[in-house]
Amino acid sequence: MASLIGDTTEHAANRNDWKKHAGDDDQIHLENNDNALPSSLPRGEQHASVVAAHYNHLEEKGLKERFNSPIFYLRNFNNWVKSVLIQEYTDKIREKDYGRPLRVLDICCGKGGDLSKWQKARVERVVFADIAEVSVQQCQTRYEDLRRRCGRLFSAEFIAADCTKDTLRDKYRDPSINFDLVSCQFGLHYSFESITQARRMLTNISECLKPDGYFFGTIPNAYEIVSRAQKSSNNTFGNTIYCIKLLFDTKEGYPLFGAKYDFHLEGVVDCPEFLVNFQLFVKLAAEYGLELVYSAGFSDFYKDHSEKYKQLLNRIICFESYPAPPGKELIGEEADYEHAKAHWDQIKERDQRDRLGTMSRREWEAATIYMAFAFKKQKSTWDSNGKPVYKSSTEQTRSK
Repeated sequence: MASLIGDTTEHAANRNDWKKHAGDDDQIHLENNDNALPSSLPRGEQHASVVAAHYNHLEEKGLKERFNSPIFYLRNFNNWVKSVLIQEYTDKIREKDYGRPLRVLDICCGKGGDLSKWQKARVERVVFADIAEVSVQQCQTRYEDLRRRCGRLFSAEFIAADCTKDTLRDKYRDPSINFDLVSCQFGLHYSFESITQARRMLTNISECLKPDGYFFGTIPNAYEIVSRAQKSSNNTFGNTIYCIKLLFDTKEGYPLFGAKYDFHLEGVVDCPEFLVNFQLFVKLAAEYGLELVYSAGFSDFYKDHSEKYKQLLNRIICFESYPAPPGKELIGEEADYEHAKAHWDQIKERDQRDRLGTMSRREWEAATIYMAFAFKKQKSTWDSNGKPVYKSSTEQTRSK
């Protein structure tokens, strides 16, 4: 599929300047304060209420309506990415201890879109947490429905809280719980409104995660967003299914925190978000004992995992058949399939049943806004001040 779609954007030079800026110790001040940040507490509270209200009012849609959605294959592809991440990192935990019962924190869980994924991964317990109370209630309802259908299911608890401001550990039934995995899907970027919120989010993610456990997830790819915005005339870009507009003056640079943009994705998202400078994210995460082990834009993620998880791609129905089967229509306009048509025309021997698996260009443009990542929790010792000192994987190997 990647060979049929190709990359939709090029990397911009001044995007790399932003990346370099985030990696410069002299330029970044990670003290736990918000001086000179482009956001204040009242505004942060206002933004949090906007996000919560948006997701609380997002309608639960049936399978029939989802199938008719212009982002049907995009949503399926996103689910494939999440499924692969969950499978990859549950497998890595079980490589060391196959029978170990796995405990999971699903932070920014939304309506519980990954419930069945955790069931398939055979985990023992999942804590679901999200800012939108209605979404958490719907997540719990879906959990109860799944348990009735399946009989045996992992145990669960549900927490409605602002994970960028509240201490989750205080809300757990068992505050001493340790997690093997933490998953944050399409939600971490909300914490980059301020350094205080980013630190609280990372504390919630890290403090109960076991050494050698994994934190993984998906976020909008800020470097991709910056690159596309720089090619537009007004810092706005998109197509008929998604639109992004930067809400800060790029002439003054790209803030490391509070870099706000409006994001609309057909039927799914319609609220402000914040860019996550990934180099800064990696640097900040390291302070919480989280060492980056994988990162890739969705295009490269597909290349890395499509062969191993080919059957899952087909089962989830990530790709559209081209040409359209008899009696059916393509989900997009004909111009969205020029890449597929060019490939199709080159096939010399084919019969009427042959089809290509592809995605409309407008869906692929939206898909490649995102990236996936994974961190591993490092082992630690304690210094004379009672603070943890983390050892990277390289340092742990040397000490053996």
